Amino acid sequence: LGALAASAGCGALPSAPSVGLRAMGLSFRNDLGNAAGLDKDGTLLDFNYALGAGYAVVGTVLSDPHSGNLFDFLGGLWRGNAWTPLPSSGGALNSLGLPSKGVEPALRNIAAFRERHGVPPQHAEHGRPAGDGGASFPVGVSIMGHPAHGDPADKLEGVLRCVRLCLPLADFIEINESCPNVHHGGGDGGDATAELRKRLEAIVAERDAAARGGGRRVPLLVKLGDLG
Repeated sequence: LGALAASAGCGALPSAPSVGLRAMGLSFRNDLGNAAGLDKDGTLLDFNYALGAGYAVVGTVLSDPHSGNLFDFLGGLWRGNAWTPLPSSGGALNSLGLPSKGVEPALRNIAAFRERHGVPPQHAEHGRPAGDGGASFPVGVSIMGHPAHGDPADKLEGVLRCVRLCLPLADFIEINESCPNVHHGGGDGGDATAELRKRLEAIVAERDAAARGGGRRVPLLVKLGDLG
């Protein structure tokens, strides 16, 4: 891993298999990439690119810094986010609670990665030729309302701010509505679905307004949990 990480900054085009996938109007060099949660702030983009990933999702990012869920360990000698591997199953458990340095540091990392490797944002309506080497490396950003914002209006405004900032740099945006270890707020029962609809309508309107103003029409995805 150390050798791969060191090679990530060399600027050479990875010798990754390119199978020429297209989705959402975007070109992917292959169909294997990381989901949100692995690379919280875009610091692993070089690493994933050098490994030969077909795409990457940065985040989940928040409008402001957030420590996540903090727990005391070793009798209070250490305090941090909880994560443990499950070797027998190959899985893991975590209660990280969306630690984030905020949206701005993540976007600076994405911009620097794009500059280093010559990977500009894609225009979904145009795309690129299937299998267009390293340029076919979509970078998505996962966004969620800040868990510390108790007022649904404040939380939504934080999401919309993140969307506005991410639109120039993201190839696609994921709206995270299903993180299991933070409080989402916004109503209970049937009200939750109505509030979700209102949030998504506001997000789509923000995206469409930017596109009408001359920006790219960035694809939006929604990560949903159990709405029952």
